[in-house]
Amino acid sequence: MSEEPHLRAYLCDECWNSMPHYKTKHIQRPKKGPTYTGPELREIALYTIGNLICIGIVVYYLWFR
Repeated sequence: MSEEPHLRAYLCDECWNSMPHYKTKHIQRPKKGPTYTGPELREIALYTIGNLICIGIVVYYLWFR
């Protein structure tokens, strides 16, 4: 076994050297494109209202029932 087996997928040196090793000369990076800008104010408001309704239901059942 090699000195650092975790770097060679726990293969013996003979097996590791018999496998083809591919290296890329030119790394292709994706071009910059439109990105997601994040949630809009409407989405944040609906999410907040939904959470408040759920909390209201839980509080109602804990205090009044």
